[in-house]
Parts: sequence; C-alpha cells; structure tokens
Amino acid sequence: MSRRVWLAVATLALGGCRIVSQQELQDLKNPPNPALANVTTTYQQKIVPQILSEAKPLAELMSALKGAKDFDAACKQSGYRSQEENPCVFTVKVLGTVTAVNTTSRSGKMTVRDASGLEVAVQIGPTIRGTALRDAYKGVSYQDFNDQVLFGDYGKAINTLASDEIKKLQPKVGDSVEVDGVFSSWDVPQTPADITPARVVRQ
Repeated sequence: MSRRVWLAVATLALGGCRIVSQQELQDLKNPPNPALANVTTTYQQKIVPQILSEAKPLAELMSALKGAKDFDAACKQSGYRSQEENPCVFTVKVLGTVTAVNTTSRSGKMTVRDASGLEVAVQIGPTIRGTALRDAYKGVSYQDFNDQVLFGDYGKAINTLASDEIKKLQPKVGDSVEVDGVFSSWDVPQTPADITPARVVRQ
C-alpha cells in the first residue's frame, strides 16, 4: 500500500477525533460543578443574607452556649451542622470597636471589643482559614459535589469572596464596626472563637 493510501486511511480513522486544549482536558477529567460556577452570585444573594438573618449578638450567643446541657443541645439550639461528623457552625453578630489589626501574615486578623465587653478575633485575610462559611450555608452540601476537591474549591472560592469584601474596608484601630460571620467548634467554646466574616461594615 502506497504512503498516500496509508495517509488517507489514517485520516479517515481520525476523522471523528479532535484535539482539545489543556483546559478542556481538565474539564473532561473533573467536570465543573454548577454550584462552583455560580459561587459569586450564591455568595452575594444567598450566603450573606442567610448569615445576616441568623446572626445572634455575641453576648447572647455565648450565654446560650454556656447554658446548654451539652454540645449537641447547644448545636441544635444555636448552631448548624449538615452532617453529624462535621463541627457545629455558629452564626454571630459583633458590634464594637477595632482594638488591634494584625497583618504580619497572610492570615491577618483584627480584634474587636464587642459592646458587651467581650473581645473576639476576626479573620481579615487575605488568606481566610477553614470552611466555616461554606459549612454554614444550608443551600449546599457535600452530596451536591461528591468530590472532595470540588467541594474544597467551593470553600476556597467563598473565602476569597469574603476576603475581597474586607479588603475594600481596610479596617483600622478605633473603627466602629459590625461583623456578621461564623465560627465552628467541636465543643462548647468557653471564649469566643475566631470569626470568619461574611460581612464587615464600618458604623
């Protein structure tokens, strides 16, 4: 068989194939989840409004947690967890004054003294640690992904959006602020845990 015939056969054999880009190949291996594609809209229109509507004043929340008979009761009464093996997520509102801002690392924090006198650390990024914001959102769960990597990416995307919002605020010592956010725990906290904010506004 001549070389020309071989080329014709090969061309016919490959007729149904096409070359894909690296991104297309990656998408074929790990199809993007619609929840991940719409994360910005979900954050703005669902996650932040949910947290604002559920946030309990810091002192009220801490009092309720300490008064609960056990952690499960505290979680059912004042928190949320989508699965028993997850930590409980509590939603809180802090109204107070910024007493410290620490940006020496990428996991920056500010300290806020609440009107009740309690002090609490608030993550300000640019790196927001943990998945408390993702885990607090009742509109999605791991079953919507069935993929640890995609579910992890979803949490990172939410944290990035939260960090971007705080970046606009640039909090300073002496600012009066309202923080609406969440923290997660495996046990009843004796002191306020570090808060992951969904929204921080200057008063």
